[in-house]
Amino acid sequence: MLNRFKSVLMNAVGVSDLDLQYPNESNNDMMIDYVNSNFAIEVENKPYSRPSFLGLTAEETQVSADHRVRPIIVPRDLSRLPWCAGYAECINAGKSVWNEDQASATRGDLKLTDLNVSLPYVMFSMFDGHAGYQVALTARLHLHRIILERLIAIPSTVLLNEDEEEFIKGKDLVTGAIELAYRQMDQMVEAQAQNGGGGCTAITILFLNGRLYAAGAGDSRAVLVLGDSQRALTRDHTPDSESNRVRALGLLRSHELLKGHFTPLEFKRRPLQKELGTMVLYREPYMTGWAYKTLSHPDLKLPLISGHGKRSRVMGTIGVTRGFGDHGLKAANTGVSIKPFLSSQPEIQSLKLEDCNLTERDCIIIATDGLWDVVSDKTAATILRKTLAPDTPSLEYRLTMGAQELVQAARGRLMGRTWVGKSENTNENEDKLSLMASVDDISVMVVPLYPYLCEHRQWLKSIQQERKYSTDSSHISINNSIQ
Repeated sequence: MLNRFKSVLMNAVGVSDLDLQYPNESNNDMMIDYVNSNFAIEVENKPYSRPSFLGLTAEETQVSADHRVRPIIVPRDLSRLPWCAGYAECINAGKSVWNEDQASATRGDLKLTDLNVSLPYVMFSMFDGHAGYQVALTARLHLHRIILERLIAIPSTVLLNEDEEEFIKGKDLVTGAIELAYRQMDQMVEAQAQNGGGGCTAITILFLNGRLYAAGAGDSRAVLVLGDSQRALTRDHTPDSESNRVRALGLLRSHELLKGHFTPLEFKRRPLQKELGTMVLYREPYMTGWAYKTLSHPDLKLPLISGHGKRSRVMGTIGVTRGFGDHGLKAANTGVSIKPFLSSQPEIQSLKLEDCNLTERDCIIIATDGLWDVVSDKTAATILRKTLAPDTPSLEYRLTMGAQELVQAARGRLMGRTWVGKSENTNENEDKLSLMASVDDISVMVVPLYPYLCEHRQWLKSIQQERKYSTDSSHISINNSIQ
């Protein structure tokens, strides 16, 4: 029965998936009923593998996991990614046995049966696993399918609606579909989890109906490189950046979730027992300013949020606050569950690409924090522009070269037993490359924007021509019947 549901879905969306292949079977109405039923899908644990678009053999997969050399891996066949998008990766310096990053790319057509048209889409996703590879692998294999399930359940006339005067527009329902899919993915992972099961961050870039949707949950990041400018399309979700949300939940449900071990209050510095009865600076969730209070015994509990920046932690344990998994994660020495403070909800931005004045060198950089921990958005954009600027070799090769250069900048080189970043001088008005090198898994995609815009324009033109032909044919038919 499950295989039949899968077959129905793939027929409905006309998918050309680079990770999964399903046979064709027709019944779009059954698929919509299935989506609305929230049918629970059992997911079996899969053996470790790298993204299928890399085309690695089992032996090459083993070689890619060499922690001493940390080889930079790129696809053997560049055409296996839509528009020959660039991709490169390298494994960590020994923190885990396998590269726990995963990525996927999918393109196809949503068959809008009530309008008798097919709407092209392209989707890229990236996942950064922690405490094991299984959750990231599961997300790679299934998230795109779940998103498509939600998209085909949207009424076609509403999905295509771009009228700004409407209260609910097509982009709002696409956003909702992605949000629901992320929650369903997390529920699927929970059903799969055994003995904790680890977790992963997630980023999805969806091209649909002339728009780009960027969804992020965790501290992987998507950065738009447009002309001479760059800006992040997703926000890093860390205990520091989401301190108010996490601490507010802890304050509202203190007895149930904190169990007397933690305090949701924030202090300017960790208070000491010898300071009991003295005035200290603190703030509660929702406060942007500070206040004084008399220090009491409950204030000496462990902080719900500790540290700052990349070193911040929830209950001293985990450094990301959104993503999939971590259902069995407990705070050390307390047994308190951390999952209630973690969210699978992505933050989503959408852009109408026709308004962006795109050129063929405008791209999105999608990368795990193995890149962003040591390379700033500006530096990454500078590296990419330099790689894409020449006219030779052809652009499809330069996209892959750009991904390679970004991985190289983050990985650096091995000096003795230490990985260090590049140290050569740069121009005064450019960021210097960090002397720190990333010892984490590093995965980078460079996705061009202009090819999709060209495809969408051609799709609009073909739809208009079909409608004109249909109208002309009906007029001829009417005239013939009158005569």
